[in-house]
Amino acid sequence: MLAVLIFDQLNDVVYLRCDHKFVRHVRAMAHAQRLLGDGQVDLDLVTQLDPNIVVQLFSPLVTSQRIMATQFNNPYTSISCQDGTNVVFKEYAGYLFVGVGNQEESQLQRIVSVAIRMVQLIVGPCVTILKKSEEKCSLLDSLLEAWQNLYGREQSYLVEALERLVVNAELSAAAVKSLATVIDMMKPCKDLSPCHALFFVRNKLLALYSSRSAPELSASDLLFLNLMVAASQIKDGDYTEDAAPKVAVTPEEKREDDGIELDSSDSGEFCSSPNTPSLGRNASQAEEESQGKIRSNVLLLRTDTCQLTPHLVHHETLSDGLSLVIVSEVNRTQMSIQLLTLLSGLEEMLSGELNGRGKLILDACDAAVKKSQELAKRIPKGKAFERVERALQQVQYRWDNLKRSGLEDWLKGGDSNVPTRVDASLTSLVDLTRSAWRAACLCISASSTASQVESAVAMASEQMADYCHFLEVKALRNMTLGCRSTLTINKYLEDFPGLVHFLYIDRSTHQLTSPTLLPDEAADVPQDSDTPASRTRSLTVSRVWSMVEFARSHLSKGHLSLMWKDTTFNYAYFLWFEDSSSNPLKVGELDENVIEALPLPGILCDDFYRAFCTQAFPGMDPSRIRIYELFCVHLGLATSPCVLEHTRRLAATIWEVAGSIDANPADLL
Repeated sequence: MLAVLIFDQLNDVVYLRCDHKFVRHVRAMAHAQRLLGDGQVDLDLVTQLDPNIVVQLFSPLVTSQRIMATQFNNPYTSISCQDGTNVVFKEYAGYLFVGVGNQEESQLQRIVSVAIRMVQLIVGPCVTILKKSEEKCSLLDSLLEAWQNLYGREQSYLVEALERLVVNAELSAAAVKSLATVIDMMKPCKDLSPCHALFFVRNKLLALYSSRSAPELSASDLLFLNLMVAASQIKDGDYTEDAAPKVAVTPEEKREDDGIELDSSDSGEFCSSPNTPSLGRNASQAEEESQGKIRSNVLLLRTDTCQLTPHLVHHETLSDGLSLVIVSEVNRTQMSIQLLTLLSGLEEMLSGELNGRGKLILDACDAAVKKSQELAKRIPKGKAFERVERALQQVQYRWDNLKRSGLEDWLKGGDSNVPTRVDASLTSLVDLTRSAWRAACLCISASSTASQVESAVAMASEQMADYCHFLEVKALRNMTLGCRSTLTINKYLEDFPGLVHFLYIDRSTHQLTSPTLLPDEAADVPQDSDTPASRTRSLTVSRVWSMVEFARSHLSKGHLSLMWKDTTFNYAYFLWFEDSSSNPLKVGELDENVIEALPLPGILCDDFYRAFCTQAFPGMDPSRIRIYELFCVHLGLATSPCVLEHTRRLAATIWEVAGSIDANPADLL
C-alpha cells in the first residue's frame, strides 16, 4: 500500500496519488465509520475515492500536525500504526506532504522528499496549481510513476548517480557535433537563451553540449530530465499493481492553466474540491502520447545559486531508446529570483521567527519589489506582459499598504506574535506574490519556438540515424559481465578474483560506473564455469538493492565504511574524501544532532554529500573536495584484507574502463 497526499492550509486535498490497496483501505475505514452510508459496499470492486472522505479521515491528523508545528515547534516526522501502516510528514511552502504505506519509514521519507522536489520542479512554490491544472497534475503523476519504476530496477536511480554510455571517441564526437548544431539552430528563439542539448539512450547519458554562458546543469537535474523522458515513454501495461502505484487524482473537468486569478489562485480557497479520482491512465491516450510528438514543459531547474529558475524543456524520442532533450533558459531568471526573495521574506515575517533580522528582511523585500518592477519593463509587449504587469502592480500596491499598516513598527518592536492587521495583509500578499511569480515564470508559451524545435529535432534524427540501433544495443549491455573485447568489465574483473559486482560513484560529479546487472542471463551460465559471469549466478537484484539500503542506513548514522556478509556473499561499503591534490581527508567525529539534520543520502532531494562536507570540513570549500563512494560484492570466502586490497586497486584503476572526463572532453562539454 502506498499513497502521497498534499494538503493545503485549509486541510483540503490538493493532490493525491495512490494505489488500489490504499483505495480499498480508505474505503474500508470509511465504511467502518459509517461515512459511506448504511448500505453494503463491495470493497474489491471499488476503484474511486471521494476526496471529502479523505479529508474527513485525515483532518484530525493533519490538524494535530499543524498545531504541533506552529504552537509547540515540535512537529511529527512519522507515525506508526498498530496494523503496520506508517505515515510520514514533510512541509513545503506551507503545504503538508503526507506519505502513507506499509513501507519502512526511511523509504516513505524518500518517496515524499522526491515528491516535494518534483513539485518544485513543476510548479515551484505555487503548489495549489496542482488542484486546478490537469496538465501539471498529470506530469507530476507520470514523473512519480516513472521514478517508482526506475528506482526498483535501475542502479543509477537506486544510488542517484548519472550513468554514462561508454562509446568510442568517434561516436561521442559525432553526437556532440549534432548537439552543437541543435544549439545553433535554437539561437533565433526570442525570450529564450539556448543552454543545453542532451542525448539520452534509455537511462544513460550519451552526450551533453552546453552553450558557453550557460550555467552548469546539476547531476540531479540531469536525472530529472532523463526521468521526464522515461515518463513520456511509459505505456499502460508496464506496471503491475504491486510493483508501482499508478493512479493520480486529477479533476475530471479539464481546466485551462493559461489564465491567472491574482487574488485567489494560490490562496487555497476554491469553490470545489478535486473531483472523484479515476484510477489509471487512458490506454489510447497513452499510446497516442508516445508516438513521435515533441513535448514541451516549463521546469524550474536549480542553477549554481540553488535558485529555482524557469527553463523551457523540449524532448523527443528519435528512435527506440535514443532521445533528444533541449533546455533553454527563460529570460526572466532575475525576476524569478527577486520574487522568490520577496516570497521567502514575507513567509519568514509571517512565521514570526525573525531573531532580530526584521530590518534586514524588510530592506530585502523592499529592494525585491522595486527590482521586480524594473525587470517587468524589459518583458516584450504582449498578452504575457499584461498579466505580469498587472500582477506586479498589485504586489507594489499591497506592499505599500502593508508597510502603512504598522509593519515597520512591529518589526522594530521584536514581538514574535504577528499583529492581526499585519497578519491578514501578509497572508494576502504571500498569495499575491505567488500568483505574480506564476504569471512571470510558469506561463511561458512554447508555440513561438515550435518551428526551430521541429527543425532541430529533424536534423538530429537524420545525423544520428546510422547509430541508433547500435546505441540501443549498447545501452542494454553498457558494461556487462558477458561482453568480450580488448578492455571490458569482463576482462577487468578477471584481475579481481572473487569480486562479483561493484558500484563506483564519483560523488564530485555524481557519475556511476558499474557492470550492468543481468541476473537472468547470469543464471544460465554453467555451474562449472570459472568466469566473472559465473560468479553472479546467485547475485539477484534484491541482494544489490538490500546492500545499498543497508549501507545507507549506516551512512545516515555517520558510518563511512563497513563490511558484512550473508550466507553467500561478502559486502563492503566505503565513502572517502580527497583534496584537489588527491590527498586523503580524515573526517572527525560529528555531533549526533548534526548527523540527524543531514538530508537523506542521495542527490535528488538534496545533495547529502555536499551537506556532509560542509559539516565535516567547515574550513574548506566543498567544491574543492573530491568525494568517492564504492559498493563491492565478493564471494563469501573472500577475506577482509582481500576486500580492502581490491578496493584500493579498483579505485585507482577504474578509469581504464570508465574513461577519464579530462582525457575525453567530447563526452561532456
